[in-house]
Amino acid sequence: MTTAFGNLVRQPTRSGFSGWRIMFIGLAMALVGSLMIYRLVSLQVLDPERFVEHGESQRIRTAALAAERGAIVDRNGVELAVSTPRESIWADPRLIVDPVTTAQQIVNIAGGDVEQLSRRLSNSEAKFAWMARQLDDDVAETILSLDLPGIYATEEQARITPSGSDVARGILGRTDVDGIGLSGLESQYDQFLTGEAGRIVVERGIASGDAQAVTIPDGEYELVSPTPGDSLVLTLDRTVQFEVENLLRRTVSDSGAKSGTAIVSRTATGEILAMSTVARNIDGNVVVSGENRAVTWIVEPGSISKPLAIAALIEEGLIDSNTTVEVTDELEIYDLVVTDSVRTSQSIMTTADVLRNSSNVGVALLVDRIGDETFHSYLSDFGLGSPTVLDFPGESAGILHPEAEWSGISRPQAAIGYGYAATPLQMLRSYNVFANGGVIVEPHLVAGIQDADGDLDIVSPREGRRVISEETAREVTSLLAGVVSEGGTGVLASVPGYQIAGKTGTALIAQPGGGYRDEFGEVHLLTSFAGFLPAADPELSIVVMIEEPEGEASGGRIAAPLFGEISNFALQHFRIPPAESVIDG
Repeated sequence: MTTAFGNLVRQPTRSGFSGWRIMFIGLAMALVGSLMIYRLVSLQVLDPERFVEHGESQRIRTAALAAERGAIVDRNGVELAVSTPRESIWADPRLIVDPVTTAQQIVNIAGGDVEQLSRRLSNSEAKFAWMARQLDDDVAETILSLDLPGIYATEEQARITPSGSDVARGILGRTDVDGIGLSGLESQYDQFLTGEAGRIVVERGIASGDAQAVTIPDGEYELVSPTPGDSLVLTLDRTVQFEVENLLRRTVSDSGAKSGTAIVSRTATGEILAMSTVARNIDGNVVVSGENRAVTWIVEPGSISKPLAIAALIEEGLIDSNTTVEVTDELEIYDLVVTDSVRTSQSIMTTADVLRNSSNVGVALLVDRIGDETFHSYLSDFGLGSPTVLDFPGESAGILHPEAEWSGISRPQAAIGYGYAATPLQMLRSYNVFANGGVIVEPHLVAGIQDADGDLDIVSPREGRRVISEETAREVTSLLAGVVSEGGTGVLASVPGYQIAGKTGTALIAQPGGGYRDEFGEVHLLTSFAGFLPAADPELSIVVMIEEPEGEASGGRIAAPLFGEISNFALQHFRIPPAESVIDG
């Protein structure tokens, strides 16, 4: 019974898996299969691009090819700024064994900051770090010869000035180490000079172990050559620019002045042949300035503005060269007291005498014949209060207050060169009106933009605009010639064999606290000379301004001789012959 009963309740023995286990395994296999199918569909159908890109990123290498920056050349094609290949040293910090020692070795050869380079090399997560940029070939070769782990070289384009770092420094401006224009023409024409970068694409095998990845012979390859930047062709003449800078340096140094600015231009076209500023640095040495003060510096010009007032009066038919005025020692106009710095025995002066002797009292008396609105309109027509078309970075428009804001003393003040402010280039532009027979011509600095194929796109200046009649311009020119040739204040600007038309200026410099005296009660002077030559058939116009010369300074003593030296050099350089005199008799 017991045996039979035991046989009845004992579970039968089975081979294999139970049913629920079979179901579990089946479900797991179905799930894995579904995941595999989903993954396959995802890779092949839903998002294949992402995975293709990932694969390509492991095989395809793209390197940028820097474009050569366009050159800046003078009117004769002489290079003033160009780009040239230079080696730059970089590091892969992941491969650097001893950051401090490596940095010290590089600094010993190329210079730099050991601590700064050490920090860069210690960043083990970085793949790239600059060590030294745009080195001379011998310096780069010396560093590479050390065979330092993780240190490599690459070629970059460096900006250099073949004609010298000082020549036209304030005009050219500068670029940063990456070749981006920061100031001057380098900044203003950066979009033309920069060019378009190229690229090279190669397919490489995956590196394994210590083996280097190599280019696959039949793999993907693409080369897009960089497009060089356009070049700027300037109106400057390198030789004249160099000489002007030297003469300016000498004059500022010898006179103990603070700074000096000079501009030379072609009267008929407005082409700027030379434009420079020199200034004393912190050590007291006179150096070429990086600031183009010819367009950024505004001053009350003083007596070089008197011809503008005389021209307005002649054009309106209110005076002529022989009009007379009784000149006193001083003239009171409301709260303005007008005096002459140089007294003469003449009490009755003609217009010619007034200009030749630079009489403030005489000009103030003459300008009393014209109304504020008319006179203000002439000053505006001469270009005062308006920037030139150079559009140079930082160029000032000057200051010419609206006529509605003028007071009872504004007109006589403006006639003798106060109460408004202008840049040296604006004053030169106004003098070109007389030289061009009454037509104002805008100055320009860029003659054209030349592409890599040599095709020149000429930058045409704006058409001239008539300001005064040809007859008035000729009469004022004759008066200005008398300032130099008939014992006037500009006699030291003369050039043997040539007749010069020009005017001296000696102006008080306004002080930051107001008025014309500094905290010690001293006055500071701006001496200047503006003019053109040959007077009868003008080819060149020149303006020079010397800031704060020491001693008995005046436009006739300081600026006029410099004008004469620049004129003499330019006349010979351009082989300009003398012209018939503009003065009768």
